[in-house]
Amino acid sequence: MNRYTIARQPRLIAGEDSLEGLPDLLHSDGRRAPAVITGGRSIRGRDQWSRLVEALMDAGLEFLECTVRGEPSPESVDAIVADIRSDLPHCDAVVAIGGGSVIDTAKAVAAGVALPADEYGGGIVRFLEGVGDTVHPGSTLPLYAVPSTAGTGSEATKNAVLSRTGAAGFKKSLRHDNFIPHTAIIDPLLQVGCPPAVTQASGLDAITQLLEVFVSRAATPVTDALAREGLRRGGSALVALMSGEESVAHRGDMALAAYFSGVGLANAGLGLVHGYASPLGARHDVPHGVVCGVLVGPVTAAVVRALAAAGEEGREGLRRYAEAAEILGVAHAGDGPVAHLAAGEALAAWLAKRAEGLGRLADYGFTAAELPELAAASGMKNTPVALDEATRTAILQEVL
Repeated sequence: MNRYTIARQPRLIAGEDSLEGLPDLLHSDGRRAPAVITGGRSIRGRDQWSRLVEALMDAGLEFLECTVRGEPSPESVDAIVADIRSDLPHCDAVVAIGGGSVIDTAKAVAAGVALPADEYGGGIVRFLEGVGDTVHPGSTLPLYAVPSTAGTGSEATKNAVLSRTGAAGFKKSLRHDNFIPHTAIIDPLLQVGCPPAVTQASGLDAITQLLEVFVSRAATPVTDALAREGLRRGGSALVALMSGEESVAHRGDMALAAYFSGVGLANAGLGLVHGYASPLGARHDVPHGVVCGVLVGPVTAAVVRALAAAGEEGREGLRRYAEAAEILGVAHAGDGPVAHLAAGEALAAWLAKRAEGLGRLADYGFTAAELPELAAASGMKNTPVALDEATRTAILQEVL
């Protein structure tokens, strides 16, 4: 057995109506003054929100409501940290109810509020990898993460990704083992009725992460098991949901797939699709799920071809793509490199088909002149075979 390590995971509570237990859970954990961070519409328009607010008050909890919109940024984090310091100075926990952007924001907020005000001077940007001038010590408030979309799996990871867009923009992580949420609550009822476009983009993000985890050069038996089960559940659920087959069961499967993808990300890393996401998300305001959705098909096709051309060195990676195709019900994996190549190519076509309607990069302001620079800035991370810059540029051109 090769040696490997699996990171700590949150306490996981999953199932229908599990959100309703949050006030009692906070109370039993000794929390008395939580900040509750939500998206603009993900929860506040639902009956669950009014019931939750009433239950928080009935439990005797003093709480501050905070709202975040769009991709997480240092500015949005700093604004919420300031509000909490001013309006809830004895805050002792952070609750995040929303998509990956809300949970990432909440992670950074929890890490910011836990610092003395003088140490936080200059804002959260000081602690971002590759941008800041210091390392965060890891102090944080306990975070209770409740995803309302099934995508990034941020409820299971230790990093919060923050960005600024523009020519001098960035998309960087605030990262520490202590930032793994204290508790993750997966309530599929929160995700029923999620808009089709959000379901598609976030679902493809989860599928992308599961696939990249499965073919990662850092994969382990544990991440393999999670990726296989996540692809099995998430693949069928995403197809059904995109076909209009709304159900709690499909939402639950998609939510578990996203959670598994987050655990996998934390322990096996990711590949080129997410390697593109950082420079693209820093340059223009494009949703992370859209980047993953439009790129996962072309990237898979290019990597599968490169693995086939690598001969014996590419056999295992090619076999894994073929197995993923079989798990998703796309193609029979067969035996040998020829069959594996065919299955991998069928997988790439299936992924591209799932992304139809998400748009093109040009819809978000990208131009052909930017692509070589963005390709050069993309990271291969744990992709099973290296692609040169010309190939990486051609992939971006394909989806421009």
